[in-house]
Amino acid sequence: MTKEFTRRDVIRVGSVIFASGAMGALQAFLTGCNATGSSTSSSSASGSCVQSTNVTRGPYFIDNQSDPNITGDDVDTSIPERSDIRSDTKGSTGTQSGLPLYLNITVGSYSNGSCSPIANAQVHIWHCNALGVYSDVQGATNGNGADLTGENFLRGYQYTDANGKVSFITIYPGWYSGRAVHIHVKVRVFDSSGNVATEATTQLFFDDSISTAVYAANADYSRSSSRGILNSADSIYAAESPALLVSLTGSDTTSYTGTISIGVATGSIYGG
Repeated sequence: MTKEFTRRDVIRVGSVIFASGAMGALQAFLTGCNATGSSTSSSSASGSCVQSTNVTRGPYFIDNQSDPNITGDDVDTSIPERSDIRSDTKGSTGTQSGLPLYLNITVGSYSNGSCSPIANAQVHIWHCNALGVYSDVQGATNGNGADLTGENFLRGYQYTDANGKVSFITIYPGWYSGRAVHIHVKVRVFDSSGNVATEATTQLFFDDSISTAVYAANADYSRSSSRGILNSADSIYAAESPALLVSLTGSDTTSYTGTISIGVATGSIYGG
């Protein structure tokens, strides 16, 4: 995890994928599933879906195991299977400060406009902290180039239950130059031999007005510079069709609960 990455790598990869006319060859598909019923619970019944696309994982994904579908996959076996990803279990950084975010993700198999829950799908999430810094990497524009390979805060994975659901406890993500507020997600389904049978890669986004309110109400997000990129100007947000916006309930002074459903094309592999 000692590769030198820059934030421009994220945008550059995105432009190759999404500016090309050969989108069919370069992109696999995701679907955002809008299951009927409560937004805070999942059901074993199929729900209607709207189709979306995979996007780049960006340069800061750190894998818990080697994945042959990812060129130059960076592996750190200390990335834990856990629901609460706020703490650093690798080093001594402690628990990340920020507004609590209770994130519920439901994964479904997309077919003919509907989704059915996928059990035992691995769901990785990772994102920057309140000040826009990622753990477990060293990058020229990440934390002023600090070596953070000895930390693993705000990273983790779980396996979906029988209803295709995982729930994470994290913080509302911060922001950094060149990108809108987002959380990275990678979904993998393994066959009986442990091989990757389905793989999808996407990013979750947040309502800009809620992000602005969270940052104004919580000192943990205080910065000397102003957030420059909103969803409308973000290349990855624009590439998703439609963008995967997290549905939020709660308060900018106490906590938010976020809900999102992600449909994947079973049997399709996109390492991102």
